[in-house]
Amino acid sequence: MIVALGLSEAAVTTRKAFLGFSEADVHHLKKLHEAFEDRGPTFAKRFCEHMLSFPETRRFITDSSILDRLQQAQAEYFGTLTAGHYGSDYIRNRLRAGIAHQRIGLETQWYLGAYAKYLVDLMPEIWQKLGADHEAFIAALQSLLKVVLLDMGLAVDTYIHTDRRMILALQEYAERVFSAIPDGLCVLASDFTVLSANRAFLDRFDLSKANLRGRSLLAVIAADGLGAKLSEVCDSGMAQHDLLFEMGRVGESTRHPVRVTLSGMRLEEEARLLVVVEDITEQVRLQQALKESEATLLHAQEITHIGSWKLDFKTGVLTWTPEVGRLFDLPFDPPQDTPISYDTFLANVHPDDREMLRTAWQAAIKGVPYRIQHRIVARGETRWMEERVALVFDDDCQPVRAVGTVQDITEHKAAEIRIENLAFYDMLTGLPNRALFMDRFKHELAAAERRAQRLSLLFLDLNRFKEINDTLGHDTGDRVLSEVAHRLRLALREEETLARLSGDEFVIIASDSSEAASHIAERIGRAFSAPFLINGQSFAISASIGIAIFPEDGRSTEELLKHADIAMYRAKGGGGGYCFYSAEMGEALVRKRAVAKRLEAALSNGGLQLFYQSQIHLSNGRLAGAEALARWQDAQLGVISPTDFIPIAEERGLIGTLGEWVLHEACHQVRLWQERHYPMPGKVAVNIATRQFEDDDFVDRMLRIAREHRIAANRIELELTENGMMRDPERAVDIARALASAGFALSIDDFGTGYSSLSYLQRFPVNKLKIDISFIRHMLTDRNDYATVSTIIAMGKSMELETLAEGVEQAEQVDALLSLGCMLAQGYHFGHPLAANDFERTWLSHASS
Repeated sequence: MIVALGLSEAAVTTRKAFLGFSEADVHHLKKLHEAFEDRGPTFAKRFCEHMLSFPETRRFITDSSILDRLQQAQAEYFGTLTAGHYGSDYIRNRLRAGIAHQRIGLETQWYLGAYAKYLVDLMPEIWQKLGADHEAFIAALQSLLKVVLLDMGLAVDTYIHTDRRMILALQEYAERVFSAIPDGLCVLASDFTVLSANRAFLDRFDLSKANLRGRSLLAVIAADGLGAKLSEVCDSGMAQHDLLFEMGRVGESTRHPVRVTLSGMRLEEEARLLVVVEDITEQVRLQQALKESEATLLHAQEITHIGSWKLDFKTGVLTWTPEVGRLFDLPFDPPQDTPISYDTFLANVHPDDREMLRTAWQAAIKGVPYRIQHRIVARGETRWMEERVALVFDDDCQPVRAVGTVQDITEHKAAEIRIENLAFYDMLTGLPNRALFMDRFKHELAAAERRAQRLSLLFLDLNRFKEINDTLGHDTGDRVLSEVAHRLRLALREEETLARLSGDEFVIIASDSSEAASHIAERIGRAFSAPFLINGQSFAISASIGIAIFPEDGRSTEELLKHADIAMYRAKGGGGGYCFYSAEMGEALVRKRAVAKRLEAALSNGGLQLFYQSQIHLSNGRLAGAEALARWQDAQLGVISPTDFIPIAEERGLIGTLGEWVLHEACHQVRLWQERHYPMPGKVAVNIATRQFEDDDFVDRMLRIAREHRIAANRIELELTENGMMRDPERAVDIARALASAGFALSIDDFGTGYSSLSYLQRFPVNKLKIDISFIRHMLTDRNDYATVSTIIAMGKSMELETLAEGVEQAEQVDALLSLGCMLAQGYHFGHPLAANDFERTWLSHASS
C-alpha cells in the first residue's frame, strides 16, 4: 500500500511540510498528550456512544465484545494521535486503519464524522485547560488540526486506492454481481411472458426457473392491480416507480409488502418490460414502529408536561406537538393553510415577559444559547414555562429553522419560592433570618460608605426568656417571640430593618447617628412596657440592647455585629436597657494582637497541629470520612480556640497560609495511611477560606499540593462556604468545575447560614451539603431549626446531593436526621476531633487488622 500510494519517507515529509506540520506541532501535541493522557477512555466511550446513536454506524457494533474492542482501539488511537511519534510506523498504522474501515464498509462521511466527534469533544476541554492562555490554546488547536488532517488524508488515500482496485474487480465480475442483486429482477415480453429472472426474484417467491420460463408473470405472481400497471407501461413506454403491492404466489394466501418499479425497454425491435421488486417488509415494520414511537413520545410529553415545536424561517410556519397546544391553549392540530408566526405565538406569553423573550430570541438568532424561563397566560391562568431552543443555520450563518421544547415548571417554581422563603425568612415571625440580614447589612454598609453616612446596629436579646421557655414550654415561648416581633415592627419605622438572628436575638439596622439609635432603643423600651398576654398569662418582658455605630465601632458586618453583641452583654450585665459599644469593652483587643503575633510565629515554626473528626454513616455507624481541623496550643497563651485564631488569621491576611498548611498536613497524613495500608474510607475534608478561593492560582495550588504528596485529588474534599462562592458566582462556577474536573470532591460548608442562589447552586458541581451546627443544635426544640434542617435535606435529595449534619451530640438527633433522610453526620456524639495517631488507633487500626 505504501509503495502503491507513493508514500516514501520523502513524500511523507513533503506532505507534512505542506500541512505546516513541524517539531513545534509535535511539542504542542505532546503537551496535549500529557494533559489528556487519562482522557482517552472517556473520549473513546463518547465516540462509541456516538457510533451507537446512528443506525448507519451502529450496525458495525453487533455485540458487547466488539464494543469493548472498539473502545480499547479508539482509546489507543486517541493516545497515539497526540503521542508525538509520527514516523513510518505511525503512517503504516494509519493506512492499516483506513483499509480496515474501508473493508468493513464504513463510508467516508461516517469516517470523517468520527474525526469531527473527536475534535468537538476535545476542543472544549482544551479550552478549559488552556483558554486563559489564548496563544497556547490556538497553537495546540492548530497542531491538533494538522495531525487530524494528516490522518484524514491518509484515510482518504486508502479509500481511493481500495476503490480503484474494487472498480477493476467489479468490472471483471459484473455479471456475477448483477446476478446477486438483492432486489428481484424479472424481464417480461410484451405479453407478460417471463423471459428471465435473477436469483433474488426466484428466492423471494420460492420459485425455480422451470416454474417461470415461458409462463405469464400474472399466472405465477398475484398482486392486485399489477396487470393494469404492466399494461400502462407497455402502452405508454413510461416507467412507473415506487408502486406498492402486497405480492405473493398465485394460489397462496401469504403476501408481503413490496415496492415495484416497472420500466419499458427494447431489445432490438422487441418490446420488453423490466420488473424490479424490492421487499419492504422491514421498512413497513420500521415505519409502524416509528409511528408507535411517535405516539409514545407524544404520550410522554403529555405526562411530563414537555412539548416541542418547530419554526421554519423561510415560510414562517410554526408547528407544535399537542402538549404545546395544551400548555399555550393553542389548537392541537396547527392549521396547514394559515401560518402562525412567532409573534402570534408570543401573544400567549405574559405581557411583562414578552420583551425579555424577544431579546433572548434575537440573541439566539445570532448564535447565543437559548434557555429561558417565562410566564404564560392560558385559560385565564398564569403558569411558568422553561423553553430551550436549538437553531440550524445555513452556510451564510442565517437561521433556517428552529426546534424547541417547552416544559411546564410551575410547580418547580412554586417549590423554589417556598424554599427561598424557608432559606431567608424566619418561619415563626416572618422576619428576615440571619442569612438575609447579613446580606442586607452588607449592602447597607456599602451604601453608607459611598455616601459617607453613619449607620447604627442594634443587637437585642430578651431578658429571662430561657426561663419562660423552660417553665412554660416552647409553644408559649414561640408565642412570646411572635408578639415581640409584632411589637418591634410597630415600634420601628419603614426604613429601619428588623431581623431575627436566632432564638430570642433580634437585630435592627438604622441610619444616622447614635442619638437616633438611642431614640430607637427608647421606642423599643416603651413598646415592651405593656405586659405580654400569652395563653391567658401575663408576662413582663424586657430586653437588653447593644448598639454599635459604623464606622466608629467597625467597618464590616462581622465586626459591627460582634461589637453590638459585646455591648448587649454589657447592657444585660447592667440589668437591661441599652448600651453603646466602646473600645474599653474590648479587653480582647490586646489579647487579639498577642494571638495574631503568636499565630504568625506558629505558622512559621510548626506550632499548629492537625486533628481529625470522624464523619459517620448514620445507618450503620461506620466511618465515612474525616474533617481535618487545625488546633493550637501555644506555650505562652495556652490553648487557643479555632473560633478565636481563624478570624484573626482572616483579618491579618494569614488565612491563605493557614489553609495551605492544613491541606499539606492532610495530604501528608493521607499518604502515610496509604503507605501503612490503613483503609481510610471516604475522603479527608479540608476547609477552604473565601480569600483562598478568590486567588487567581487557587486551582493550581490545590493540585500542586496534592501532587507534591503523591496522592490522588479524589482523596480530598474541599469545603467551600456559600458566601465565599456567591461573591462572584460566575467565577466561582468556573473554579468549582475546574476543581471537580481535577478530581477534588466539593461540599458546601455551614449550608443555610449564607445567601446562595438556588439557580447558581444547581450549576456548582458539589457533592455534599453540610448542615450548619446552629440548626442542628436546637433542631429538637426549635421548630424553625427543625424545618430548616428538613428543607436542606429535601433540597439535597432533589439535587442528588449528600447531606451531612454538623455538631450532632445526641442520639435523638441521630434518629431525627435518619427519619428526614440525612445519612451522614459528625459531632461529639461520635467522638471529639483526634490527633492523627489517636484517630488511627480509634478508627483505622482495627479496620486494617
